[in-house]
Amino acid sequence: MTTDEQSHVLIIGASGGVGKALVEHYLNQDWRVTAWSRNPIEVTHDALSCVQVQGYQPAQISDALAELDDVQGVISTLGVLHNDDFMPEKQLDAVNAEQLQASFQVNAILPILLLQQLLPKLPRKQPAFWVQLSAKVGSITDNYLGGWYSYRASKAALNMLLKTASVELGRSHKKLVIAAIHPGTTDTQLSKPFQERLPQDKLYSPAKSASRIAAVIADLTTDDSGKLLHWDGTELPY
Repeated sequence: MTTDEQSHVLIIGASGGVGKALVEHYLNQDWRVTAWSRNPIEVTHDALSCVQVQGYQPAQISDALAELDDVQGVISTLGVLHNDDFMPEKQLDAVNAEQLQASFQVNAILPILLLQQLLPKLPRKQPAFWVQLSAKVGSITDNYLGGWYSYRASKAALNMLLKTASVELGRSHKKLVIAAIHPGTTDTQLSKPFQERLPQDKLYSPAKSASRIAAVIADLTTDDSGKLLHWDGTELPY
């Protein structure tokens, strides 16, 4: 997935735990990195360009998009499971419109709009990748426990949106791989409320998750486009 020149990757949501770890990983691999985030990024490097944005709606990234050079890859870490206003719904009677709307907005709508906006920055004829972090719980086939209605549904919607885009863009961008990757439970703010019951060997550091995500990306081929992939590179069911 690289070229003779220094490869350039855009990392979206770069001030979060996994996002920052991905920035550091790709810098250590001698990539040029552009990092978009709503909060300051505490990383400095000659090959790093940090851009602070107000949000990820098309109007909010217009200036950053205009200044962005062409890239060989994009990794979006955007996602929400809980916030100050809600936690994952355990039962049907906890489902509400506000939480569903917030989850779909961040987990599905913003990622596909970002792909739409950033597509002109990706090459048509050279290898390139678009990766969005997703979640195994977004698999309809693998849902045996129930609960987490809005998170599961919004991630399932994300997976479908990316699959649909991969079919279309497979005709116009024949070497572009669009993939969703499940990073595993990582020690970040997203997983904090749920770590107590988790076995220690199932909670991964951001650096570990970033390394695994990058390894999956390095092995991507056009046959993987549209797939939901586990952090070990195996395909997960929709």
